[in-house]
Amino acid sequence: MVSVTTDAQFMSSSSSTSSDVNSVSSCGSKSHPWRLEAAAGQRINISLLDFTVMDRPRDRVTCRKYGYVLEKMNKRNVSVCGGGGAELRQSHVYMSDSNNVEIVQSNFMSESEKLQQNFLIRTEGL
Repeated sequence: MVSVTTDAQFMSSSSSTSSDVNSVSSCGSKSHPWRLEAAAGQRINISLLDFTVMDRPRDRVTCRKYGYVLEKMNKRNVSVCGGGGAELRQSHVYMSDSNNVEIVQSNFMSESEKLQQNFLIRTEGL
């Protein structure tokens, strides 16, 4: 569980992938999502900072899906997408209605694609 405060906090894509099977390699998975909780009455603001480097112009897709935010209280599921090049390095993802959300990393990518990901999830309580 990640306690969300009014100070910005960051979760790294590297915290969800690792060659060491005894490490936190399952963090961010569907069975072990990043669980975010802010103080009662606060909402959680989530942004993506996408540093993934794509070599070819066709790789600048509209949405490179890294995962999704799940808010069980209102049954919402919102994609965490990157893409569009450096001009879209930081993008707003979601503002929660409650003080609890989960983030799950996409499982539609191969292990080599996951290792090429380079992003941060920024969270803050409001």
